[in-house]
Amino acid sequence: MSECPACGAEIEMSRLTGILGTVCRNCDAFNEPGTATCVSCGESLAPRPPAPVLGIPPVAAEPNPEPPRELPPIDFEAVLVEDPDFEPTTTPHPIELLEAVAEVEPELDRPGHADHESLPLLPFEAVTLEPDPVDAPGSASGGGPPPFHLVLERGDGREGSSISLSGEDVIGGPSATLPFPDDPWLAPMHATFRFRGGRLLVVDEGSPGGTFLRLRGLSVPLRPGDCFAVGDRLLRFGGALPAASPPSPDGTRRIGSPRPAGPAVLLEERLAGGITGRVWLRPGPSVTLGRAGCAVNLGDDPFLSQAHAEVLLDADGSARLRDLGSANGTFVRLPPRAERELRDGDLVRVGRQVLRVAEH
Repeated sequence: MSECPACGAEIEMSRLTGILGTVCRNCDAFNEPGTATCVSCGESLAPRPPAPVLGIPPVAAEPNPEPPRELPPIDFEAVLVEDPDFEPTTTPHPIELLEAVAEVEPELDRPGHADHESLPLLPFEAVTLEPDPVDAPGSASGGGPPPFHLVLERGDGREGSSISLSGEDVIGGPSATLPFPDDPWLAPMHATFRFRGGRLLVVDEGSPGGTFLRLRGLSVPLRPGDCFAVGDRLLRFGGALPAASPPSPDGTRRIGSPRPAGPAVLLEERLAGGITGRVWLRPGPSVTLGRAGCAVNLGDDPFLSQAHAEVLLDADGSARLRDLGSANGTFVRLPPRAERELRDGDLVRVGRQVLRVAEH
């Protein structure tokens, strides 16, 4: 039976099939009204008799059934197997996979101390700085205008603005001569720009975040502990993979994951707050770094090129860092308290500020 859509009265199915036609239950073919057998498969279209109802004898209840038993609670501590080699960690700090780099002791006086000139050269210094020449007319210390100024390439929203230099300028917090008070990554006295003999020098003042200089078309040596920045990612070079530990006196070797077949290096990501993030072990001779498709993929970063930089492993076991023509450059951290001469077009990165050296 079915119901009328207008009034809700019941309509016999035979009347509906006599008006609308019948669909074969065997092959789903449509048949015109009044058809007794299917025109497609020959199956009878007459209604089938209802299926017989099978009687199921009732199940006799068991006399005096036992009540359900309550199981005792599981003692999870009782089933734990104690590991005799397990030693709980008591330190709240994250585990460092690499040895910390010894910091250079700060000077007693401000930069310009007599011992300041005897600091070692930077690891990527291409040429030795010559002794200061006698001040010539037109130099910054000889009374003429400074030959360089700074341009803010990226930072706190004043991109493109020009920053004049007076001869001894400190970049940092509100009390600095070049203040950036809204940058939380800048130390109060972060770095100093000074003129000497017509040259512009930069020196990091031992700031926690460091001062970084962009590479310009050359590869520079990397030592364990050196830090460099690609895009907004700060990485630290952990050095070459150490040799495997010797076997025990009975010849047993320590089990572990397979070692790389050839020379390999460790690279680690330094997260905000000075802790270690991801760590990579990659074989040479070239370890590429970038956004995607590289040996080390650093993920989405608007200032990171797809193939940004690479670490080159030399045959003697040393390593070098090279920029791969990235749009925003690769920056290497300067050693604390060490000077570096700047030239026209150099980029210096302090905190969130990227400053370009421009010659008048």
